[in-house]
Amino acid sequence: MVMAKDGAIARVKLPLGRINATEARSLAEIAKEFGNGTIELSIRSNIQIRGIAPSNWDKAITALYDAGFGADNPSADDIRNVMVSPTASIDRTQLADTSRLATSLLKMLEGTEKYHALSPKFSFQIDGGEDCAMISHTGDIWLSSLEGGAHYAVGLASSPDTPPVGTVAQAEALSLIEALLDLFQSLAATGVTRMKHLFETLPQEQFLRELPFELSPAPTWKRKPPKPFSWLGTHSQKGGHFYAGAMPLLGRLQTEQLHKLAQLAESANGGEIRLTPWQGVLLPNIEQADCNRITTTLDELGLATLPEAPQARLRACSGSAGCASALADTLTDAERLAGMLIAGNKQVHITGCAKSCAALSPLPHTLLARSDDHYDLFSQDSAGPLRFGQLLASNITIDEAAFILNARNL
Repeated sequence: MVMAKDGAIARVKLPLGRINATEARSLAEIAKEFGNGTIELSIRSNIQIRGIAPSNWDKAITALYDAGFGADNPSADDIRNVMVSPTASIDRTQLADTSRLATSLLKMLEGTEKYHALSPKFSFQIDGGEDCAMISHTGDIWLSSLEGGAHYAVGLASSPDTPPVGTVAQAEALSLIEALLDLFQSLAATGVTRMKHLFETLPQEQFLRELPFELSPAPTWKRKPPKPFSWLGTHSQKGGHFYAGAMPLLGRLQTEQLHKLAQLAESANGGEIRLTPWQGVLLPNIEQADCNRITTTLDELGLATLPEAPQARLRACSGSAGCASALADTLTDAERLAGMLIAGNKQVHITGCAKSCAALSPLPHTLLARSDDHYDLFSQDSAGPLRFGQLLASNITIDEAAFILNARNL
């Protein structure tokens, strides 16, 4: 449990970002009984249940464990931060199926007691070169498959869209991760919890020299660009099937929506639901003849399936209603903005403070709260003094922001 302004937050780690229909129904009931009735989809393909009152803390935790969530060893729950593409194992363009390596990594983390001391924010990404992939999330250790699938590029304190530190054979990937973790824990001083913090005082080159593992150089490797908005609508996958992706408003599902989504998944593929790092959902293994029915039902549930839909392009944090750091009610403002934006193809992030919790990297446009109902608008088009990009307008209302964004032909 993590405390917030609106009560406790239960952060539910989902192995490989996947749940089945039965688990989805359990989450909906737990959110309804013990939380505020909203299920938040996180940018790490996990679930959050907010608004849990102190009297319900233990009950909510017990209910989650009874439903099959949580690690076998409770002390390992927080370190299960292994992200894969939502289309891992089914993506037609993947260079490798990362599911087995990611599952083995999860088992190693849970089964090795010394790794339970890792920070809850210490994260891993195993990338198979899929078209449907988030490659700008910064993590502590990442691997990205090379052409042919027999080797991985390796990166530290960065993301797969940046240069790697070397390559490793697929068969040795898990052993390399183990060696990296052991070296990190042996070198990290008290209070140093992430790779990026270690490299503030210890050069990365020195860290790699001390690594008892030889990496091959990869001076020219570059991760291919993902396919834009491949997490929305229907797309062909391996094996002659299709998948359908959709996004709820601001990445939040109400309990009734989740119940109906579970029912839809059962009729579509036997009940499998995958979460995406864009705070959406994806239903894999759909028959081609069923695609229209699936997307129509998703639309009827209030989930956007078209990339140009304003709802599909908006991202927001919990705002002042749930977070003491936020300077504005971002959720309410984002809902208003969704109703005013015209169709377009660029994403907009509404954040209550500069910490930018809902987006690990800048989106094409960012609205940064200044005060209640007032924001600074940034564009990622050009470099600016802040990481959000160039300042377009200062201290504007949501209505003014909508006018500017529409004028820029979003």
